[in-house]
Amino acid sequence: MKLNLALSAIALLSQALLPEGHLFSSCTDGSSGGKVDNLLIVRADKASLTTSEKLAISTYSGYLARTSPQLALVTKPEDLAWLNTISETTTDSNNLDDVLSKIPCDKCTYVLCEIGSNSTSAGISFASASKDPVIVATSDEVVTVLEAHGITMNMNLTDTFDDAFWALDQSDLDFSNHLSIIQNVNNPVPLSDLSVKCGALNWWGEGDCEKDPQLPSLPARALNLLTPGDSVVLGWGGGDDPEWDCVHASTSYGSFGMIATDQAINAGVLNIDAESVGLTPQKRKPAAPQDPDESPKHTISFVMSDGDNVQWILNDWSAETGNNGWWSSEDRGKVKMGWTLSPSLGSLAPTVLKAILDGATENDQIIAGPSGAAYAFVNDFPDDATFDAFSAETSYLMDMAGMKIVNVLNDEGWAESTKNLLEQDNIDGVFLYEYNGYSELEGAISFVNNKPVVGGRFNLWSPNFYNVTTLVTALAELPNLTDITSSDGYTVIPVHAWSHNVTDIVEAAQLLEEDGRFDIVLPEELLRRVAENVIQ
Repeated sequence: MKLNLALSAIALLSQALLPEGHLFSSCTDGSSGGKVDNLLIVRADKASLTTSEKLAISTYSGYLARTSPQLALVTKPEDLAWLNTISETTTDSNNLDDVLSKIPCDKCTYVLCEIGSNSTSAGISFASASKDPVIVATSDEVVTVLEAHGITMNMNLTDTFDDAFWALDQSDLDFSNHLSIIQNVNNPVPLSDLSVKCGALNWWGEGDCEKDPQLPSLPARALNLLTPGDSVVLGWGGGDDPEWDCVHASTSYGSFGMIATDQAINAGVLNIDAESVGLTPQKRKPAAPQDPDESPKHTISFVMSDGDNVQWILNDWSAETGNNGWWSSEDRGKVKMGWTLSPSLGSLAPTVLKAILDGATENDQIIAGPSGAAYAFVNDFPDDATFDAFSAETSYLMDMAGMKIVNVLNDEGWAESTKNLLEQDNIDGVFLYEYNGYSELEGAISFVNNKPVVGGRFNLWSPNFYNVTTLVTALAELPNLTDITSSDGYTVIPVHAWSHNVTDIVEAAQLLEEDGRFDIVLPEELLRRVAENVIQ
């Protein structure tokens, strides 16, 4: 392997980009901050671009975003909708050659890799650790364009085809100790701009996140780079059970957990300073109490699942084309309901969070998705200090979004495991789900630090649990369902986003209202009634 520039000559990012602070503050520190006047967007939804060309554009975009967003990809209409939140005007481009003509790069070099191999992760990681711009090239066509613009090869990494450890083995490469990215080498474009912008290690291997501190495994080495209580993992893994393994490993090593972003395009571009768009932590007034009828009724709150899935939020969740049944549903606003959402959006993509909050109706209420600052199994944190740091960051981000409730998804469902979160003044309570089944607590209510912890009772989730008809029947058959002094009088219904939608919630709510014994409320109202009426 030949180096055109010695590794020792590469200026590294670690201390320059990584001050102590909140999630992703290391990425925006030193940048020009907020929205931009004009954004060059490559219309990959209109022009036929190869993965190699998109990766080259994305890695260059990440370097430019270190200072200010200038370049982005549009692969589908939803991408443009979010990009319009950071720039009022855009200029179209259709290929890499045009990009480099419009935004020339005098100091650029490129690193040669092979798509679908660990050399791709190595190349993105090398670009992340380099002060000067390094574009990742994975095809002869891309190399031809780059060299036509005077961009020469820095390094040929194709020899690292099977070497998942290459970047970690280079002692002269430093990576962020606040952010780690696990991303499939067969789909390298998502998160590549954020990797480069934030100086993050990009890794895959076999995509297996399982924690094994006794072995020099790739996950162990990658996750051990992170600072406990001040870091997070982005992307998603592979293996037999990526959700369980990746969340468990990232939490057990002491990071804040995992943020599902493996299909997130332009994450580095959308990652601007939150204060510049008016998102700052502030105490928001709770929703006005909803007066119950004179006769006691069973209080119900529907809560849509999977809002912690940021890659979904940036894609189909809010698509404006057609009626997809989620945030863009024509039925949204007809029934009071809760929406889980990752509070990390306030720091990762603040204009996206602001657009969501501005678009909410009075019948939409946003609560923090599992399990706060990131998807974590909170009983797996290695110590109280890490959990306290996670809880403080969760509180900060929830304040930014006006959230009062956090939905915790745990591998063990006991209420006491949420105590550190409920020590935060602005967190009023927890909706607690177990990893296997969401509603295994069967509606149990506990009080921790004098705040309610409410377990899910029934899942609107087909075919595993209930559909609309069977859910309504199960609710109608509950014993003591109007006893407002006990857990019998309250139900949180997790709505499985992949099998049910807003229209189904509206149908269920109408049937329950016809019964006459049920009251559909916002999540905060259910929590308020529990705190006021349930005997501890």
